[in-house]
Amino acid sequence: MTEQIPDRLPEQTPEYIPPAPPLTGTVMTSETIYEDDPPRQGCSGCAWGIGGALGCLFLLILPIVVLLLLGTISVNGLLGGIQNVFTPKPAVATVFSTQTIVTGIQPMGQLVSVSSQLAKADIAIGIQQGALNACGFSANHVAQGTVEAGIDLTKIGATDVQYDATNNTYTVLLPPAELTSCRIDFIRQYERSLTACPVDWDEARLLAQYEALNGFKTDAVEGGILKRAETEARTVIGNFVSALTGAKVQIVFKTVDGPAALPSSCVPQVPQGWSYDAAKQAWIKAQ
Repeated sequence: MTEQIPDRLPEQTPEYIPPAPPLTGTVMTSETIYEDDPPRQGCSGCAWGIGGALGCLFLLILPIVVLLLLGTISVNGLLGGIQNVFTPKPAVATVFSTQTIVTGIQPMGQLVSVSSQLAKADIAIGIQQGALNACGFSANHVAQGTVEAGIDLTKIGATDVQYDATNNTYTVLLPPAELTSCRIDFIRQYERSLTACPVDWDEARLLAQYEALNGFKTDAVEGGILKRAETEARTVIGNFVSALTGAKVQIVFKTVDGPAALPSSCVPQVPQGWSYDAAKQAWIKAQ
């Protein structure tokens, strides 16, 4: 018996697939940027080709046009301002008068430029007193002191500063150097003589201090302290005037007749009632 094959197969029912559960949460969207994409341009930029460039130029000119229409600025004023921007400013010269320089120097007062420390030992003081010097005594001393020298800048006047425009040079006349201070910093007494009389050893010390101060003053002057003071003052004042004016400076010291006046500290007073006998090389106290 021959089996017959049907013309169409019976339809098969598809397998049932349940639906997927709904998604929960927040889904963040993102943009995909490709490396070949051209860079984005903001709307406020001026890189829009010719139209954008003209727009930017219009925005720059608009405030000026508004000011011209309102009368705040004039055309001549605008052109003058533009000309000032591109025109180089002329050189400005500052003139320093001699009075300006003098006013700048004088507040320095007394310029103490050199200080010398000196020491001296074996300052022997012999004192004669009593009948036939029966109560005479002596002692040795060692002393240390300081002597200072400088320039009194308060003595500079307007005529002491001169300017040569041809050589652009200021000439400053300064008073000569002088001693400004003398003092004894230390003194010690030793090698006292034997005596049976009551004596005042402090009187011998005062006489030794007088001798030491006079000796220090003479030694400092002979050692060239005044010349060194002038050298220091020339440097200080010359640098000051040059920095102030930018010109060359020449320092000249005045010459005076006779010795310069000494400050009171450099003129010690002999203890009252005492005098020095050069022949006997001793100090004698008046009775």
